[in-house]
Amino acid sequence: MIRSRWYALLIAGVFSAAGCGRTTTTAEASAAEAKATEAKAAIPVSVANVVVQPSARVVNIVGTLYGNEEVTLSSQVEGQIEVLSADLGDTVQAGQVLAKIDDAQWQARLREAEANLAKARADEARGRLLLETQVISRQEYETMQTRADVAAAQRDTLAVSLRHARVESPISGAIAHRFASIGEYVHPGSQLFSIVAEDPLKLRGDVPERFAHELQAGQEVQVRIDAFPDTVFNGHLSRISPASNRDNRSIAIETLVDNHERKLKPGFFANAAVVTRSDDRALMVPQEALITFAGVTKLFVVRDGVAQEREVQTGTRGGNGLVEITEGIAASEQVAVSGITKLENGAAVAIKEAAAEGAVKQ
Repeated sequence: MIRSRWYALLIAGVFSAAGCGRTTTTAEASAAEAKATEAKAAIPVSVANVVVQPSARVVNIVGTLYGNEEVTLSSQVEGQIEVLSADLGDTVQAGQVLAKIDDAQWQARLREAEANLAKARADEARGRLLLETQVISRQEYETMQTRADVAAAQRDTLAVSLRHARVESPISGAIAHRFASIGEYVHPGSQLFSIVAEDPLKLRGDVPERFAHELQAGQEVQVRIDAFPDTVFNGHLSRISPASNRDNRSIAIETLVDNHERKLKPGFFANAAVVTRSDDRALMVPQEALITFAGVTKLFVVRDGVAQEREVQTGTRGGNGLVEITEGIAASEQVAVSGITKLENGAAVAIKEAAAEGAVKQ
């Protein structure tokens, strides 16, 4: 009887211990299952750091280069060209003599005019004495005065013509074309030289009228020429048309482009970018981080394993596929660049890799 009870207690103890072991195994399984479910719910994404770097907002234009001043120099007197002291490509200064026209005829006319003037002034002096003694009338004396004045004007006119026989450059620049040769007989209006002021040059182009509010005189302009593909020439916006062209809905502008080294030539075709705004510490994110729908652009900031939806404002495009964000993010944040079509605000995420290496650039 005693032995039977002992066996009963022993069997009960064994079953009790077995029951406790099953309870512990079930708890561990539940915890593992919950952890697996949580891991499965987190959306895997790649992230990129917000990058701080200089950025510029530009308006692109195309146009043609012109001389800052372009002058066609013509003869102002009649005669045969005796001397030519400039030719194609020569650099000239304002006031420099470029040609001389035979002035022998003008010299002779000037001497004749000076003689007539001397006689007229002598007649006027004698007339003044005769007027004082009342030998002649005041009207006769005034006629003598008029003759002297006319003779002086004729002398001055011939003196001017004689000076014009020496053809001087009105501007500093370079000879773009020579139209006449030594020995050629020219008349007033005959073209002699075309002169171009090379530094600075003018870039003329058209900007779509939708960008008119962004343009201001003095803005930086970056100019590129096909002949020098690796060189950026600097300039600044000098003139803006007050009216829009009705045919193409654009605004005509002029840019002064530095040309100290004389690399650029009038007539070159140019691609240019007007810098309307610049920021040395612009916030940039990869293009892949952005979602645009119905005119709204957003991205997802990843923080503590959670995706936060942000509506942002974009600026200019930078290099390496980056886009400037002008409003909506901070420099210290990270943004999702993959899996974003599966994300919603507050979604749990698991970072699988960093799309941009290194810390945020400050």
